Amino acid sequence: MERPRKHYFARIPTIAIFIAFALSTPIGLGLFILKAIDKSLEKEEQARFGTAAPPPFPETARRTGTAPCVPPFPAAAEGAPVQSGDLPTTEQKNAKKWNETLGTLCTILGAVFLFTGIMDAVGLIGAWQTLPAPGELFSDIVTIIGGGGALLTGLQMDRTRKLEKQLDRIVGDRDNILLDELFAAAGIPEAKGLSAVKSAIDHGYFGAGAYIDNRTGTLVVRGAAPQPETPRQPRQPQPAPAPEDQYSALLRQLREVNDAIPDPVMSQKITRLEQLSARIFALAQKDPAKQAQLQKFMSYYLPTSLKLLNTYAALPAQDVQGENVTEAKQNIERSMDLLVTAFENQLDKLYQSDALDISSDVSALEGMLNLDGLTGSDFKMQ
Repeated sequence: MERPRKHYFARIPTIAIFIAFALSTPIGLGLFILKAIDKSLEKEEQARFGTAAPPPFPETARRTGTAPCVPPFPAAAEGAPVQSGDLPTTEQKNAKKWNETLGTLCTILGAVFLFTGIMDAVGLIGAWQTLPAPGELFSDIVTIIGGGGALLTGLQMDRTRKLEKQLDRIVGDRDNILLDELFAAAGIPEAKGLSAVKSAIDHGYFGAGAYIDNRTGTLVVRGAAPQPETPRQPRQPQPAPAPEDQYSALLRQLREVNDAIPDPVMSQKITRLEQLSARIFALAQKDPAKQAQLQKFMSYYLPTSLKLLNTYAALPAQDVQGENVTEAKQNIERSMDLLVTAFENQLDKLYQSDALDISSDVSALEGMLNLDGLTGSDFKMQ
């Protein structure tokens, strides 16, 4: 099975190429070309073997904050034993040490080469009486460029190292932290912060098992990565209830006052009133012509009945059960039989016109049958 090859030229630090330029232009140029070719081959192998770096963490995960920070890891408390995963590996320690050494070396050598190149170039230019050899002046310029590049690289590595330590202090004892929160606390842009976090992971600042979870945009120091929350579906607005008509409102009031009166005899009579009212309302809705017959029933009898029943329901709540309260209750109880009879008569009156129509239809039918001789005893089937 084919495996990826080691690409040593792709790993040559840029600062080493600058120093090589300062020492020898051909060597520096050759290293630059070899690094570019080897880097291109490495990218082709990453694409072929599927080892390319994961894409940046999703924008929605960063902005919605779907990865809440987990409380500090118990073992990170003061006085508790340190977990093995919190310690950097030997490889990470070596990488960190080499990075620090290389940064110091770049700064020192860069300053030396820059100073030497500048002094030589100034000396050549000062001797204006004799024209300096082009090769000498070019060598000084290359030395200045190489030394300046090395010095800037060393200073940049030192700033990155300080930033890595700052990020480590911000993370503290947390198991994980949103990258957006980490960058905001450090006061750095996303691109710079992401590069610094990856470098800090390689150098073991967060421990051996730290990694970036690209699903939620989280730096995971230890333990499992937080699970991204499923976006909540917007709550569908509930349809507005249909407006309550006059008949439904009156029936509801009868039911409510019935529930408020515990007396079984009274409750039975109120239930009868509710049943009669429902039948009356059904006839009125079916035949609007009957509504004219219900004007007094709707405007006086039924509202007055409700008023008496509500008063009856409120009387037992009085602290003093005196003679007046007892008499009032008895009067309302006696009126219930009369109200039931009145409601029954009101319902019967609504059927009066129907009964007259039926009587007229029956009389007309009998008259037609007599005229046609269809009611005699001598009628025979043909």
